[in-house]
Amino acid sequence: MSPLAALSAAVRLEVVRLATVRSSAVLLALAAAAGAAGAAALCALAERADIGRSGLLEAVTGGSASGLSVVGIAAALAGALVAAGDARHGAERTALVLVPRRGALLTARTVVVAGWSAALAVASLLAAVAVVVLWPQQQLVAASPGPVVLAAPLLGYVGLVVLHGVAGLALTALLRSAVAAVSLVVAWPLVLEPLLGSVLPPSRWGAVLEGLLPAAAASRLVAAPPVAAGTPWLVGSAVAGGALLAAVSALVLLAAVRGARRDA
Repeated sequence: MSPLAALSAAVRLEVVRLATVRSSAVLLALAAAAGAAGAAALCALAERADIGRSGLLEAVTGGSASGLSVVGIAAALAGALVAAGDARHGAERTALVLVPRRGALLTARTVVVAGWSAALAVASLLAAVAVVVLWPQQQLVAASPGPVVLAAPLLGYVGLVVLHGVAGLALTALLRSAVAAVSLVVAWPLVLEPLLGSVLPPSRWGAVLEGLLPAAAASRLVAAPPVAAGTPWLVGSAVAGGALLAAVSALVLLAAVRGARRDA
């Protein structure tokens, strides 16, 4: 079997498996519910306080600029369940019989989990936008930046959720535990990164490194730009996205190396 044929077969296999498990529908509903609930909370808050020009963006992304994305965690769980299913049910042996290339299987899973995570992000965005539009006398749209300004952080949000899903897949392959993988995804922005940031040297380079850590990079990726922002802001956001992509890619590479060693 050629590498391209193996990859194509592996993608079809992973799509079928993802479409036939009950958790897929549950996570899709959870993502939509999380998007709607986040938007409702921000709309209610906007009635009592001025939450600024970033209010609409925070509403439709569930406040993901805080560094912790609820929909991202759902995507990480989706990726973790894909990887954990093999270990729990022994499905990996069957998959390797059908597609005798472990690298093709990991690549296919990464592609399918990335696509499914993007679908979760879009579902949450659509639900959140529906709540904002239907909310009586909401003030978020009038005070928000224009559509062109919002485009970059909204694309960043979708990318962030995708990277969460791939990270959940890779961490589960490395740790052999979906619970440990998702717990690490949750603990990183809340506990681990703040601890790591506290030991960085208090210098200009220390501040630069702290801004490139995964949670800080994720926050930058979905944050509304300042009023006077221009090309430098877009470049900075691209650098932050690149740093986050590199971190998740390193996890996938480690998972691939571990899989190759198991075959050796």
